[in-house]
Amino acid sequence: MRPGYGDARQPLPGRYGLYHFGTSGAAVTATIAVTHPLDVIKVRLQMQLAGQRGNLVGMGTIFTQMVEAEGTRSLYLGLAPALTRSVVYGGLRYAFGSTNFAFKFASGVIAGGLATALANPMEVLKVRLQMSKSSTSTIGEMRKVLAHEGFKALWKGVGPAMARAGCLTASQMATYEEAKQALMKWTPLEEGFQLHLMYSEFSISIL
Repeated sequence: MRPGYGDARQPLPGRYGLYHFGTSGAAVTATIAVTHPLDVIKVRLQMQLAGQRGNLVGMGTIFTQMVEAEGTRSLYLGLAPALTRSVVYGGLRYAFGSTNFAFKFASGVIAGGLATALANPMEVLKVRLQMSKSSTSTIGEMRKVLAHEGFKALWKGVGPAMARAGCLTASQMATYEEAKQALMKWTPLEEGFQLHLMYSEFSISIL
């Protein structure tokens, strides 16, 4: 028997959007908090020798150089905007109810693209802070960007980011919805906590 409305595992219809936003955002945020050092190292690897010539170094060398020169706190540069972005991006990417695969795919493209567009300023600030070797706050970095580059600078790279997120979210959501229907049909699993937990784990694993 499926849990009815009012059951502890099933939110009321009017609260479903908020429930999904909160659980998805919280799942992504928790993962970002743990894996953030890897993201900092990734950005440093991508940006090493930017505009210069020399030999590229690997992940281990970048890690060692950061810890020795900047301390272990450098591994968490940009954490605040990263967490803020994860709440918006992770919370807004959810599919719309439909049995049509094409509609699920299209809704995923729209959801992923819009979520990325809204969260792009936090992504820009996160990367700027991750590349900074001075202790600058998120607000301080935003003021510097606005003062020297203008408001549009907060949306640099939004086009490619939206395209990537749209494709990723579309394939993720459509696959999840189809898999969920199959699981509900062929297994004892029911709509509710179990499937939402499975979705959260799947979502954060490919973010």
